[in-house]
Amino acid sequence: VTWAGSVADQADVAMRVDSARSTYGVDGSGLRVGILSDSYNSLGGAAADIASGDLPAAGVTVLDEYDDTGSDEGRAMAQLIHDLAPGAELLFHTAFDSAASFAQGIIDLAAAGADVIVDDVIYFAEPMFQDGPIAQAIDTVAAQGVAYFSSAGNIARDGYQSAFQGSGQNLILGGGSLGELHDFDPGAGVDTTQTIYVPVGAAFALSFQWDQPFNSFASSAASGGSTSDIDIHVFDANGSLRGGGWRNNLGGDPQEVFTFTNTTSSPYLQLSISNYSGADPGLMRYAAFGSFEAVEYGGGGTVYGHAAAAGAQAVGAAWYGATPAYGTSPPQIEGFSSAGTTTVLFDTAGNRLASPQVRATPDITAVDGTNTTFFGTDTDNDGLPNFFGTSAAAPHAAAVAALMLQLD
Repeated sequence: VTWAGSVADQADVAMRVDSARSTYGVDGSGLRVGILSDSYNSLGGAAADIASGDLPAAGVTVLDEYDDTGSDEGRAMAQLIHDLAPGAELLFHTAFDSAASFAQGIIDLAAAGADVIVDDVIYFAEPMFQDGPIAQAIDTVAAQGVAYFSSAGNIARDGYQSAFQGSGQNLILGGGSLGELHDFDPGAGVDTTQTIYVPVGAAFALSFQWDQPFNSFASSAASGGSTSDIDIHVFDANGSLRGGGWRNNLGGDPQEVFTFTNTTSSPYLQLSISNYSGADPGLMRYAAFGSFEAVEYGGGGTVYGHAAAAGAQAVGAAWYGATPAYGTSPPQIEGFSSAGTTTVLFDTAGNRLASPQVRATPDITAVDGTNTTFFGTDTDNDGLPNFFGTSAAAPHAAAVAALMLQLD
């Protein structure tokens, strides 16, 4: 999923980029900025954006367009970068064909001369406790001197992290045991369920993982993968099982990824976690996307995957109207902007590290909610759509990096 010229970008003033350009005489000339998103010109509006000056006169060099129909969020990102660094050359590579293509796109953009690369995509199945192929590609280009920026995400603290705590109670369904239940209560009591709020008719996606190595990418295949099979379940208010993730994880990846639509009559549901087989995890974590709120025991960090790579700058979002230039000091983070931190426990080969790496993501914040020619919804009543999310903040940060590199 993506992180949702003739048009002026309010970030120019909110981030004082207009002042920087005039003070230091920079516009990004001589620099190349690579963009990874869903699509660039699926909707066919690029020519009009070039004609209106909202994209460079030379256009955007497209290394690989999305095979399907996209929203052209990549073109919207290009507009934001062009507004702040109008002299920079822009390149695009889709990140939507597959995770492997995404990783290769990072390498290809760097090979095409990108000095700065920015993305606004996450794959739910990216590892939480280990650097996967996309994160490894970022570290590769960062070592070559490329500045890499990634949207931190738009799911606030809709996550959970804990060691597995045995409750002494088994989950019994259909007369059989699905393993010992996790105790969510951090105190002396025992609570085998976590209450969550999902509006009736709404949906969420959830990525749940535990601290064992992945087996789905080449550098980690020798690890043997997960030695435990941990499951996660969704129950309705009456205690009936409604959904969850129950794959056999033994020898595979230590994760369950599933989507859920609340077709019950109540917005209050229950999550439970059970150990079907193998050792109890020393650390578990989930991140929830969409209409989801943990009523109890929640609040964990939600930045994970390649945005937390050592070579990446994870970018949070602050609305342009909540900055000093628009009367709010200090600037205020968007309520949905994803939070950290991220703990890495394994090397890329799947070996447990001698000491955990705690990465204090997000690294920086930039503004969102600014104008484009076509992408977003007009929320400030100026007749132009506003592009919200860390997907908008990250390209603004990348544009500033291009100006800094030109000055340097």
